[in-house]
Amino acid sequence: MLLWIKDTKVLNFICNIFRMRLITVFFFSLLSITLSAQTIKIWGDKPVSSKMKHSEMTVFKAKKNPSGISVIICPGGSYRYMGIKHEGYEVAEWLNEQGITAFVLRYRTGLRGNHHPAMIQDVQRAIQLVRENGQEYGIDTAKVGLIGFSAGGHLVGSAATYFDINFMISLGIMPKVSLRPAFVAMIYPVVSMTDSIAHKKSRKNLLSKNYTPELVRMMSLEQNVRPDMPPVFLIQCKGDKTVDYRNAECYNAALNQKNIPHYYKLYEEEGHGFGIDPKRGHGNAPSWNLDFIPWLKKIEIIK
Repeated sequence: MLLWIKDTKVLNFICNIFRMRLITVFFFSLLSITLSAQTIKIWGDKPVSSKMKHSEMTVFKAKKNPSGISVIICPGGSYRYMGIKHEGYEVAEWLNEQGITAFVLRYRTGLRGNHHPAMIQDVQRAIQLVRENGQEYGIDTAKVGLIGFSAGGHLVGSAATYFDINFMISLGIMPKVSLRPAFVAMIYPVVSMTDSIAHKKSRKNLLSKNYTPELVRMMSLEQNVRPDMPPVFLIQCKGDKTVDYRNAECYNAALNQKNIPHYYKLYEEEGHGFGIDPKRGHGNAPSWNLDFIPWLKKIEIIK
């Protein structure tokens, strides 16, 4: 219909109406998802730094046949933005349907000038709070896992690698609970910071422009796999045009070398950032979640 409208002012007016309707639909869809969910400021109402005030965790308690299992979800976004809806809330709702309580973490990113260790401080704080309040959430504190997408995949992988380093100590926080996740799921993840396969936007936002070789090595997860890591669920698309699929390939090889229990699936199709939404991906890749529950049974998280 717009092809026959010659008056540009009228055309712009109509386009603006459509744009506002789309924004309104998106806003209310987010609102409907989170109305029944509780959101927690993980550093309190008066954090030591203003950059920490946006760090929060939204709780989605499993109400139907709760299993006691819980998952902290870290959406992706190149360590700069946050795919909070399709890689956060939608995944949390699906987990709830499986009887799993979910916590969607809005961690600090480079958008507000944050760099390492801000991100891992946030995920460690989330693990601490979930375990300390396990009775309130009705969960088994021994079965707290992590799911991360893209840069969020790197974040949960970092938490699985450096669980015995308290990155919050500079903030005066000494957790009395374990920071080791029971399992991690890394979906089309950033893994390496090395030049040949690094996702450079994620590296810049995580490490800043002035990173050192030592920090690059530390944050290249494939170089730091350890035998006491938790089990890993790893998914990637060979045709991923955002994050080089070799990130997952080299991580899978390192997990094999250290005999870490893990599940790895490389889909032949392209795709990135699809969460669990078939409309955002290609082929069977967005259905990775259908393999996730059987895997939890295999590693005896679900008995």
